[in-house]
Amino acid sequence: MLKRKWNKLTSRDVFKVNDHYTKPPSKIFAWTLITVAVTMAIFGFIFINANWVEFFSSFNQLGETIKKMLSWNFKNYATPNSFGDTFFAKAFTSLKTTIIMSFAGTILGVAMAIPVAMLSSNNIIHNRTVNNIFKTLLAVLRTLPAFTFALILIGYFGQTTLSVTIAVAIFTFAITGKLFLERIEHVNFKIYAAIQATGASKPRAFRTAVVPQISHNILSITFYSLETNVRYIAIVGGMSSVGLGELIQNNINLQNWDKAGFLLFLLILVVLILELLIYVIKKFILKDRDFILDKSEQDEILNKVKRQLAKNNLNFYISNTIKVNFNFKKKSLREKFKLWSKQREAVKSFKQEHKQKLKLDKDSFLAIKKQELDYKKWFVYNQTISQDVRLDKIYLTNFNVEVEEMKSRMYLATKQEMQSQHEKFLQSLTVEKVYKKAPLKWIKRAIFYSLIFALFVYSVSLIDYNLETEDVIASTNKNLASIFKISWASIFSKTDIAPYSVVYLLFETLSIAIVGTFLGAILAFILGLLSSETIVNVYVAKIFVTITSMFRAIPTYIYAIIFVSLVGLGPFNGAIALAMGTTGMLTKYNRELFEDVNFKIVTQLQATGLNAWERFRYGIMPQTTSGLVSYVIYRFDINFKEVVSLGIVGAGTMGYLLNTYFGDHYFAEFGALLFGIMIFTLFVETVSTTIRNKINLGVNPKFMDNLILFIKNKNWIVYKANAEIIAYPVKLNYDESRALYAYTNQQLFILVKKLQKTERLSYKTAYVRGYCAYFKLDLMTYAELKTWEKNKILKYKIQRKDYLSSLKQKYQQELQSLQQNLHKKLSETSDKTEVKSLKNEFKKTKKNSTRILKYMKSNLSL
Repeated sequence: MLKRKWNKLTSRDVFKVNDHYTKPPSKIFAWTLITVAVTMAIFGFIFINANWVEFFSSFNQLGETIKKMLSWNFKNYATPNSFGDTFFAKAFTSLKTTIIMSFAGTILGVAMAIPVAMLSSNNIIHNRTVNNIFKTLLAVLRTLPAFTFALILIGYFGQTTLSVTIAVAIFTFAITGKLFLERIEHVNFKIYAAIQATGASKPRAFRTAVVPQISHNILSITFYSLETNVRYIAIVGGMSSVGLGELIQNNINLQNWDKAGFLLFLLILVVLILELLIYVIKKFILKDRDFILDKSEQDEILNKVKRQLAKNNLNFYISNTIKVNFNFKKKSLREKFKLWSKQREAVKSFKQEHKQKLKLDKDSFLAIKKQELDYKKWFVYNQTISQDVRLDKIYLTNFNVEVEEMKSRMYLATKQEMQSQHEKFLQSLTVEKVYKKAPLKWIKRAIFYSLIFALFVYSVSLIDYNLETEDVIASTNKNLASIFKISWASIFSKTDIAPYSVVYLLFETLSIAIVGTFLGAILAFILGLLSSETIVNVYVAKIFVTITSMFRAIPTYIYAIIFVSLVGLGPFNGAIALAMGTTGMLTKYNRELFEDVNFKIVTQLQATGLNAWERFRYGIMPQTTSGLVSYVIYRFDINFKEVVSLGIVGAGTMGYLLNTYFGDHYFAEFGALLFGIMIFTLFVETVSTTIRNKINLGVNPKFMDNLILFIKNKNWIVYKANAEIIAYPVKLNYDESRALYAYTNQQLFILVKKLQKTERLSYKTAYVRGYCAYFKLDLMTYAELKTWEKNKILKYKIQRKDYLSSLKQKYQQELQSLQQNLHKKLSETSDKTEVKSLKNEFKKTKKNSTRILKYMKSNLSL
């Protein structure tokens, strides 16, 4: 009774259509994710002791700080000090040093990451031991903050640019190594295998088959790493007293806010210029890296049309039916102004006419609505879109259909034009033309790569190469060894040296990451909508795109420095700073998602009379939810790693203590913190990847698949017994039998409730009588009923058990037979190549047999 009652309570949406039963898919994962996220956010707000009253009441002080940071005195900056140096000279020299360290470190890191990614890939190196060693190396280095590398390297190379460059290189190596590995794992290796079959060596096959598939990704990842390193190298530079980081930190400590603001402005300007430069390089130099002949020209034509198609229906109609009638070519300035005035009047007139027609439809509908109570008569069937349209949406629907047809015709016409031009190009193609065109692109890329190499050599030549004395290096080695003597006591409790336990600090770090991601995700969702041209007015969208681009250009630790005046030092400052950084990055992703929405669905929903919120809820959100959630989880993974670095500027305890422990030579406590960071970061990364795989690919971890299969097996037995009890004539699959069981319980308890109310029976008695009546059984006691149903379930339980046992036995027999055949064939040959081939064939056959067994187990049939 309890099982059926619970099923009835948890299965509300069950439908019966023509003797077929159906039930919506379970939303356990979605609701679990929402519950966990909200719980963690509440826990995070409580843990960091968020003081919102202080935050909002201190905005005046924030304004004063920003005003000071923007009050630049260029005359003072150009005045030499007592040493003959000007602030301008120091600033630009430090900026140059920062760029040099970032560039050299990025190139070195990428150069190391590519071969390690190859060694980590099972597709290239078929040795799991080697793969796992290098994967573990990348994973461990990826968990450690970049500034910890600088702290250690200072002991070998001093506070020089070399220490920072190597630290950046190690950090880049760890991050890009993982990204390269993911790309290599998704490469089409059939080409690689085919080239190897011709006798080519592995390096040559890799260069010929794999490199062309990943070359663009290598460059994209390199640019991404360079941009990231320029943003965050100031923290590492501050630890080593070199570069722009040292100068920013010194001026903040001296409260020279105007100079600190100018330095931050230079850093943001460099980031924006770098973003623009990367865009130009990708568009004009690397875009046609693998394109041949007329592909670039075709893409250019198609992109122009796509920009037109991205406009909303009203703007598209105005551009292609009204504005096209006005020709501004070969006109004087006076004539152009007159034409522009006429064009503006024509557009204004059309918009007024458009609004008037919408209003007429609305007024007509409201009049009919008052007279006619039957809502079915408020709709009329539209054959074009094959659905009912509400009376106040007739003109709008016809207008949208007309525009969508115009868009389709434009797209098809463009494709036909491209095809026609391509055919003409192929007809005129000659060997001489191919050879004439190909070298130009080769030369362009050769110049680009030569320039990159020259800049790298130049950057490396400017780095200070310094090696500490033997005594200092010996002391550093001793300190490094002391890090591995972890203070286990400080992991779970505070000690005389450690004011906080590692576990506490990890929870604080997690709380900062949760709150920062939560707030940033909310702001990014709103700004993503406001910056999408498909959702709001194009001019409003451009304003918000500009604002969010500025948000994105400012590194997170700069927000932490600014917000000190609002909330002071501590975890709340870190959470707010992280929220601002998250807002800038997620807004860009969200805008792209909203601009890729299929608005035909929204138009159809609009035709039924749904308001703006309902269209957004049922038309836009279902298309974007999985992408939005996936990006938020990915950003949370990044934020957790970033929180540690924010501690250096006082926006978190863990980073501050890492620096303090190392500086005060508390290496055992330093090692305990690094150990905690490494383990917890790997855990967070694993959970994040698992959830994103579930959202994007629908892939569960193995233990979850096994658990689901176990639960399904148990439920399947109950569902089959239920189908037999009601004598259902058709054989059902798992989902149908599940829906039938839920429908049966709903109808059963409706009858029980009716008996309990009409005949005033106890619940148990009403259940027994209702059960017997519904399933057409002879009346029996509750105990007899329980035993009878239990026996029915036991019958199918035994059948299922026997079925699985027979599968396992059959699999073991097949495996034993395969092994015997293998031993027999191996005893008949001594050729190493044939032996290897036989063993590989055995492994492949065994793998297929295991896959078949797993499928048969998951196939819920008896």
